[in-house]
Amino acid sequence: MKVHVPAAILVSMFASISVLAQTTVIINLPNEAPAKSTLSAAEQKVMDKNILPKVRKKLAGESCEESVDVAGVVRGAFTRAGADQTLIFYQFCQTGNGLGSTGVALIENGKAVGSWVSAESGWTMEAKALPDINQNGVNEVAFYYSGGMHQGEGGTGVDIMEFSGNTLTGIGWFQAEGFTEKTDNAYKVTVKTGRMPTFYREKWIATRTPGKYRKLGNPLPLKLKPVFGSFEAVK
Repeated sequence: MKVHVPAAILVSMFASISVLAQTTVIINLPNEAPAKSTLSAAEQKVMDKNILPKVRKKLAGESCEESVDVAGVVRGAFTRAGADQTLIFYQFCQTGNGLGSTGVALIENGKAVGSWVSAESGWTMEAKALPDINQNGVNEVAFYYSGGMHQGEGGTGVDIMEFSGNTLTGIGWFQAEGFTEKTDNAYKVTVKTGRMPTFYREKWIATRTPGKYRKLGNPLPLKLKPVFGSFEAVK
């Protein structure tokens, strides 16, 4: 026997499922310590043999003296659903106060599957894998940069990016920390996942304990700005 379900009820059911599927993800938490970034011997071998030689040809020069420093090593499915990949975010060189060239390498099954560089970027600090916040089947990644000190002000900015084919595309940028000679603020940033994710920011202020913050105020909607880094593939 067939049961007829009114269209209005079906719409309500699907809307409920969609809401239930949404989760809130913390992207940045002020008092959270950065994860350690250490390459395994196998990953270092891939970097030395397959990634860095081509990057040197593209970036190295008088204004970019090589000084490779790994800022983040994260794992996820970055280019296709279900993949087991390692993403390496690193500084290739520093060219000025808060300026430098950065790189991203992708390894899968012990082999290099992609390399990207940003010739004009910042100082790399950290990378975080994000759990598919826009529900398209792959992980996004958050790249943390320090902008150095300029006229007594400084801070940390974060690019949220993802892969589209062989291209690193930007979702948006937000400030994670900002400080002057008198103030020191940080921000808890969260996102409600969905095909159109919504972001929120909660201000925290420094405590008397160096490097620690406490909450100040309630979460407010956050509109991301255009990403800072612009990456191109290295072939």
